[in-house]
Amino acid sequence: MGTASPRPHQLLAVRLGDEPAAWTAAGFTVTTREDGTGTVRIGSMDVELTGSGGGFEGWALDGVDGAVDGLGPVDPWPATGPAGSPAHANGVVRIDHVVLLTGDTARTVAALEVAGLEARGTRQTRAGGAPAVQVFVWAGDVILEVVGPAAGGATDDGPATVMGMALAVDDLGATASFLGPLLGTPRDAVQPGRQVATLRHTELGMRLPLLLMSPHVPSDGTSTD
Repeated sequence: MGTASPRPHQLLAVRLGDEPAAWTAAGFTVTTREDGTGTVRIGSMDVELTGSGGGFEGWALDGVDGAVDGLGPVDPWPATGPAGSPAHANGVVRIDHVVLLTGDTARTVAALEVAGLEARGTRQTRAGGAPAVQVFVWAGDVILEVVGPAAGGATDDGPATVMGMALAVDDLGATASFLGPLLGTPRDAVQPGRQVATLRHTELGMRLPLLLMSPHVPSDGTSTD
């Protein structure tokens, strides 16, 4: 990775405390380092695995040096394998979006905008039975989906955190066949024409929830993944 991204504020890395073996068991190609840590390259981003047993440990955004609303920066690990994104046996081809959970939506979005990222849209929803909002922010070619209380409904002063990721696959049916009982039943996504299925991550020893999604289908019906 060592060079700057061609896209503004590309999300370069997310660091997790998972064991590399857990991601290997889920069908990802993992580059294991001499110290036992591991890297999973997905599209333009690396998932770095420290094996600490914790959850989200930090991220790296191109051109952003400091923390963003408590989301601490890390120095991305140097690449140890060939350039480009390797094939994954589970069919994952790219990051669709990274979910950020916050107790104060306006504060977190404002912090992202101060860092130079731009909010591109919002959607009203519910979370835990209460009104909530999703705000969509582009970090290079990765969408950050900020989920938090609706306007005026801040619930706490705690920092934002990464609470999950959605990964696009070439063929969700083929992915389901490969993963078997490790993948939940595919269901319709919010986006028309797409389906999603939940990876049973805890059975693999993974701390971060992962959602696998069928390819994006634009209005003309042609897949862009």
